[in-house]
Amino acid sequence: MNSKQIRIFALAIVILLPLLFFFLFKPLSKVPRPKAPPRLFSQGVVETVNENGEKVLDSVYHVIPNFKFQTHNGDSLELDSLRGNIYVADFFFATCPGICPKLSASLERVQQAFIKDRNFKIVSFTVDPAKDTIEALRRYADLHNAIPGKWYFLRGPQENIFKLAYDGFFITAKPDEDGGPEAYIHSEKLVLVDWNGNIRGYYSGIDSASVKKLMGDIVLLLRYTEKGFNFKEQKKTSKKIFGR
Repeated sequence: MNSKQIRIFALAIVILLPLLFFFLFKPLSKVPRPKAPPRLFSQGVVETVNENGEKVLDSVYHVIPNFKFQTHNGDSLELDSLRGNIYVADFFFATCPGICPKLSASLERVQQAFIKDRNFKIVSFTVDPAKDTIEALRRYADLHNAIPGKWYFLRGPQENIFKLAYDGFFITAKPDEDGGPEAYIHSEKLVLVDWNGNIRGYYSGIDSASVKKLMGDIVLLLRYTEKGFNFKEQKKTSKKIFGR
């Protein structure tokens, strides 16, 4: 091959490579990105006026009500203070011999996966505040490597805890009237709540696949809340977390 042929061949590559790249990868750009889980429990619509003076109908969704609780650190936390953050909530009690250790182990796994995300929190409500004193909750938090400011174990009047479970998170939390070994009946669900206090999903805390789904949905919600959030970088992290 002489020098003239080499120049022609090189020119053909320069022209054809971009075209080949365009036709191969253009269809991939049309693949829709996965969407964050939708808000649950629509309560109707409200009419507002936008900046152009036009009437707009917006859907209204259930919001987690505000309660104030003691934390395992001895200070207090109002649920409204979690606005602007994504959080996962569950109900448990420290002496629970059944599903609670599994729930807490799952949350420990979730905490580790999002350890660097400042806009993500975990809140665990005890259904047995009489036994779960601040000291007992502190020991339980230490047992599960709870990070201060990231994972809160909360206690308060039992009637408020039960009301929050039923009317706030729409899950079960009550005494075991049959005198079962667990003393309390409570849901195994982990509840995902967004930055506005809207519920985005329920996940079984004792099922590994469901917990993986929860972590994937947290990633999708974080796309919209974290300044400078890079979906491609998070996707790399997700592969490490989820094993795919």
